[in-house]
Amino acid sequence: MKDVLTFLLTFFSFTMLMAQTGQYDIRLVQEHPFQCGDEVIYFDIQVKASTAGATFRLAEQNYRFEYDTLILTNPRIDQELDLSGVVDDGTQISVYKAHTLGGTLGDIVSYNVILGSGDGYLLTDTWMPVGRIAFDIIYSIGCVDFTWHTATDFPVTYIGETYNDLLVEVNEGAYMGFFGCLSSICLTCPPSLNLPYILPDNTYSAVINITSDGTVPTGGDVEYQAGDVIMLDSGFSVLPQADFSAEISACN
Repeated sequence: MKDVLTFLLTFFSFTMLMAQTGQYDIRLVQEHPFQCGDEVIYFDIQVKASTAGATFRLAEQNYRFEYDTLILTNPRIDQELDLSGVVDDGTQISVYKAHTLGGTLGDIVSYNVILGSGDGYLLTDTWMPVGRIAFDIIYSIGCVDFTWHTATDFPVTYIGETYNDLLVEVNEGAYMGFFGCLSSICLTCPPSLNLPYILPDNTYSAVINITSDGTVPTGGDVEYQAGDVIMLDSGFSVLPQADFSAEISACN
């Protein structure tokens, strides 16, 4: 009878763990104006629940993808984004440890986020920016091709949730890599720029105008140059120990 009871309890626990409906999608995006002469390009890792019915609490994360070392080099964390430090989702306060690139080797980037305390951020089906990675460009006319490591590729991408005080792997959803030739995504002097996000260090130049409600982060160094108009909308901010300047001048 004891053996039967143990089996039933084990089966019940296994069934509960397997019955979780959490599922994630991840993507890499390059949505920051990239000026050809800077020799640095930035990519954001973003994650979401696959559907409204697949929400879960985001715990440990290891995002792993390959890149071409003949095109880019020196991957590094430029900024932690929305999953940084103390995070409040409205029902739970969680604390995430400092992001790292531990395990990054050769042509594989390993971006790691560890949950320090709390049950984890309640991830919905809205894209959540996790962190921004900077690369140095070594071949400016090449093409960038990022490929995610799925459950069939070692080392694998892993995303976990907390369930009954246990760390449980979340189901895989869609993996959205990135492909683009640097010459086609590089901006020389565009007519106008709209800059709404946390701004990487850069000189942003436009022939006519720049509009921005973005943020210059702590320690940042950002300059705007436009031929006619620079408009800083409500929400634009410069955080402590950051340098910001704006100048009406011809785009070089």
